[in-house]
Amino acid sequence: MDDRIPNWNLSSIYPSPSSGAFNDDIDRLGRIGEDLRKAAYDGASCMELIGIRDKGLAIAVNLTAYASALLSTDSSSAQYLKAVAAAERAEAEFSKAEDAFLRAFPDEGEVPDEYRYAVSEIRQMKKHLMTPDEEALAADLSISGSSLWEHLQENLASSISEGMTLTELRALASSENRDIRKKAFSEELALLKRHSSSFAYALSGVKGSVLTLDAKRGWADPLDRSLFESSISKSTFDALISVIEDSLPIFHEYFRIKARLLGTDDFSFCDLFAPVGCVDRKYAFSAARGIVVSSFNAFSPDAGEFADMAIESGWVDALMHDGKAGGAYDTYFPLVGESRVFMNFDGSYDSVLTLSHELGHAYHDHLLSKLPMSLSSYPMTLAETASTFSEKLVFMHILEEERGRAGEMFAIEQFLQAASQTIVDIYSRYLFERAAFERIAEGAVTADDCASMMLDAQKRAYGDTLSAFHPYMWAVKSHYYSADFSYYNYPYAFGELFALSLLMKRDEPDFPSQYRDLLRRTGSMSAEDAASAVGSDITDRSFWQAGIDLISSYVERLGRWL
Repeated sequence: MDDRIPNWNLSSIYPSPSSGAFNDDIDRLGRIGEDLRKAAYDGASCMELIGIRDKGLAIAVNLTAYASALLSTDSSSAQYLKAVAAAERAEAEFSKAEDAFLRAFPDEGEVPDEYRYAVSEIRQMKKHLMTPDEEALAADLSISGSSLWEHLQENLASSISEGMTLTELRALASSENRDIRKKAFSEELALLKRHSSSFAYALSGVKGSVLTLDAKRGWADPLDRSLFESSISKSTFDALISVIEDSLPIFHEYFRIKARLLGTDDFSFCDLFAPVGCVDRKYAFSAARGIVVSSFNAFSPDAGEFADMAIESGWVDALMHDGKAGGAYDTYFPLVGESRVFMNFDGSYDSVLTLSHELGHAYHDHLLSKLPMSLSSYPMTLAETASTFSEKLVFMHILEEERGRAGEMFAIEQFLQAASQTIVDIYSRYLFERAAFERIAEGAVTADDCASMMLDAQKRAYGDTLSAFHPYMWAVKSHYYSADFSYYNYPYAFGELFALSLLMKRDEPDFPSQYRDLLRRTGSMSAEDAASAVGSDITDRSFWQAGIDLISSYVERLGRWL
C-alpha cells in the first residue's frame, strides 16, 4: 500500500479560488439572498421560507468551507486570504437576508413532523434579534472585527517560529525522549510568551464582541447561547459538569500511575502526552489507514467502506509543512455532498486516533448528505459523539489485538491519555473561558491576566499532580477565538462520555442500524431527544457516571502494570 502521506484534492468543490465556479456561487448566493428577502416581505409560508434559506445556506457553507480549507494549508497566501474575505463578505450579506427570514418567519402554521424541531429553533432565534439596522451593522463589523482577530490567531499559531514552528514543537510532546519533550515544551512557552500580547489582544477582541452582541440579543450570557446552539438544556449541562468535577480524583490517580510508569517524581505538563509501553511504535500512513478501516469495518461494513473511499478519493490532507495551520478538523461541502479531513500526521498513535476522529465526523456528514440544511446541521455536542465513538472503535480494535502483550498497556494508557484530555483538560478550558468572559466584561485583558487565569483553571482541574503547567494554552487553542460559538470545549466531554455509553452497546445485533439512525436525527431534534432514541436520559447524572466508571476500570487495569 502507498506509504505517502496524502494532500487533499479540492477540485471537485471548485477548480480554484479564482475560478468562474467560485465567483458564480458568490453571485448566486447574492441572488438567493434577494429571493429570501422578497419571500419574507411577501409573507411566504414557513416551508417556502425554509426551502429558499436552505439553498442559500448550502452555498454559503460551501464557499466559506472551501476558502477556509485553502487558507489552513497556507496561512500566508494572499490568494487564499482574498478568497476567504470574498466568501465571508458574501456570507455576511446573506446573513442580512437571514435576518429578514427570521423576522418574517410565521409564529404559527403547520409544518411536516420532521421539521418541527427546526421550526421551534427558528422561532426561538427570532426572539434574540436586535433591530434590523443593528443586525446589519453587526454583520458588516464582523468582517473587519472578530473575524480578523480570529485570523490573526490562526496566522500567528501557524507562522511564528524560533528554529521550529509551533506546530512542530507541539508534535514533540509525544516524543519518548523526556529531554526532547522538556526542551520543546520550554521553547514552546518561550515562543508563545514573546507573542502573547498579540494573542491577548485577539482574545479580548473576539470575547468583547461576543459579550456585547449576546447582551444586545437578550442572551443571559454566552453560555446561555452556547447551550441553545448545542441543543442541550441547562439541566443536562449541569449533570455533565458535576459528574466531571466529582471524577477528577480518578484522573489524578491515573496521572500518578503514569508518573510511576515513566519513572519520574517530577510529572509535568510536558509528560501528559508521553508514550508508555511501546515507545518505539510509529505508524506509516498506510498502516494508520488499515487500522482505521478495519476498526470501522468490524463495527459496520458501510462505515469501513466509507473510510476507505474517503482516503482513496483524496479527501484527507495530512502532510505537515511550513505555513500549514495546526490542529485537525472535518469540513463538509453540501453542494457536492463531500467532506474533507484536515490534520497533521506525524506517525504517532495520536495521529491514528485523529484520523479516526475526523473520519467519524465525515461519516456523520455522509449519513446526512441527502437531507436539506435545516435537517442536517447538527450541534457540537452530537457532532463529537460520532467522532469520539470512532476513536473508541480504534482503541477497542487495538486492545483486542494486543491482549496479554505489552501493547495492551500502551493501548490502555493511550485511551486514558485521550480521556484525560477530553475530561480534565476540557474542564480547565471551560473554567478559563468562563473566567475570561467575566474579566473581559470589565475591559480588555493583558497576556499576564490570561496566563494567570489559565494557571488557576489548570490547577483546579489537574490538582497537585503536575509540577509545571502550561500558562499559554489559551493562545494555542483556536477554539477560544471563534465569535460564532462560545465554550467550544464541553461538547468534547459530552461526546467522550456519550460515546463510551454507546460503545457498550456495539455488539447488540441491531445497534449499528440504531447508531446510524441516531446520527441521522442529530440535525432534527434536541440532544435529549436524540439520546432517548437509544434509551438514554442525559439529564440524569447516572448516565454520565457510567462513562466515568468505564474510565475508572481502565485506570485500575493500568495500575496493574506497576
